Amino acid sequence: MYKRMVRMISFLLALGFLSCNPVKGRDEYLLTLINGLNTNTVTNSISIGPSSKINVTSASVILYYGTPQLFGFSLVTQPTANVTLAFTNSKLNAIGNLTFTPANYSTIQTITLTSNTQLMESSSLSVTATSADTNYSGVSGSITINHRNVNIVYTGSSFIFKEDDSAPTLNPVLGFPITNCSVAPALPNGLSLNTSTCVISGTPTDSQAGTTYTVTATDGTNTDTENITIRITPTVYRIFITASTYDGNLQGAAANGPAGADLKCNSDANTPGTGTYKAMLTDGTNRNACSTDNCGGGAGENIDWVFQSGRIYIRASDAASLFTANASGIINAPAANMLSQSFASGTTKYFWTGFAQTNYWQEATAQTTNSCNNWTSNANTATASEGGRVGASNTTDYTAFRSGSGRSCDTFYYLLCVEQ
Repeated sequence: MYKRMVRMISFLLALGFLSCNPVKGRDEYLLTLINGLNTNTVTNSISIGPSSKINVTSASVILYYGTPQLFGFSLVTQPTANVTLAFTNSKLNAIGNLTFTPANYSTIQTITLTSNTQLMESSSLSVTATSADTNYSGVSGSITINHRNVNIVYTGSSFIFKEDDSAPTLNPVLGFPITNCSVAPALPNGLSLNTSTCVISGTPTDSQAGTTYTVTATDGTNTDTENITIRITPTVYRIFITASTYDGNLQGAAANGPAGADLKCNSDANTPGTGTYKAMLTDGTNRNACSTDNCGGGAGENIDWVFQSGRIYIRASDAASLFTANASGIINAPAANMLSQSFASGTTKYFWTGFAQTNYWQEATAQTTNSCNNWTSNANTATASEGGRVGASNTTDYTAFRSGSGRSCDTFYYLLCVEQ
């Protein structure tokens, strides 16, 4: 029975449950398994190969976000000098070193594993020994960490779909392998939930006010829920960030800078298959939102402006609700949540806008280069703060329209494009 058990464990490890580097031709594994984790007893290790160096709790770990877990080590043979184990893994919170002496080498010492990623992914905990004892100097190996998080998250919390138009597919990020997904109440007519993946898709057929739906994901033991609101309306207007970046000269062959930016929006790889789009930026002459703070004089201050009163604007990628423009074609600033959700999630993307920092929705006019000479110049702006103004993709306050100092007009940024 013992031989059969050893052969089975060896076979499993050979399949890749434990990856490490041999130091001699006869070595099979550098790490052996501790049979149970008990810091008060001597290591009881299962020998795998004749030259194993380090005992470990297990060949791989399932680690849940928010739940620290102890992991144990000891040495197989008594060293002639202290042995220090160092650990490396960017997906874990900082781990200190462990030092074994000739006196305590067989006593299990533990480290605390704490995941810093909420994604369902795998990483490798690298273990490296340093010692004056040549038997341990340079010994290294790795343990597989399988990260989990009992969590389901969609790209937004509120979505607005267009009636009788194919809805963008809502793909959730799952933090654990699920076996079933359900939703309550039933989704609107034309929309369906994939019970294996929690993906929502389809073509809604009937208008409805915003309704909250609870999506539940489970693996049979663990369960998580996510509430999302879905509204269906006859007309919505999409906004997207271009796939390409551009310097401050946006004019090209067009009549002016904003018109040239519009052409770029409509030919960009991220442009939805239908609709006409304009770039959300100002040059104060050819395109302008306001000439006073928050358009104190009303919509009469708009010049070829991109937002229109009463229109509902959504993210083109997933139909996440963004805002409804007021009577002046803007959203009053400043406010913590001018946008219901950001123009894009994830890594920050900056896009040319030309807006002032505190003269809300007006063109920044300290220097003509604040809008890269009406978006016709890509000359280097020696003083960066005098360059073109930008907005940020992952915020919901006024920094979504004006973020930080100026950017030299010879640098490349995205455009924010609005359906007309």
